[in-house]
Amino acid sequence: MRPFLGLALLILVGCGTLPPERRLDLTVTATGYAPARLEARVGEQVFIRLRNADSIAHSLTIELPSGPRTVSVEDGVDAILAFPAREAGTFRLYCSVPGHREEAELVIVPAP
Repeated sequence: MRPFLGLALLILVGCGTLPPERRLDLTVTATGYAPARLEARVGEQVFIRLRNADSIAHSLTIELPSGPRTVSVEDGVDAILAFPAREAGTFRLYCSVPGHREEAELVIVPAP
């Protein structure tokens, strides 16, 4: 076995298992986010795809216990916001563009 390949296999084995993924879609227009409620479980790696179906720029901010996360999208563009779901709770999602009022929520439930 080549030394590099052996090292790569050792690193992969040593990393353990990856957390389960939760992929969520959220569409934004001037009338708001759809759906208005998303759900994930503690322990999951969450990927929220923000789809801008509007003709103006929007953003998505979530205020997590570890701090806020934000992604911005121009008109007709998609973006991904990724983070680990570490704590159960209900977290506010909102557009941080001045004058915008789009809001939704992410509910993170305990792992089974």
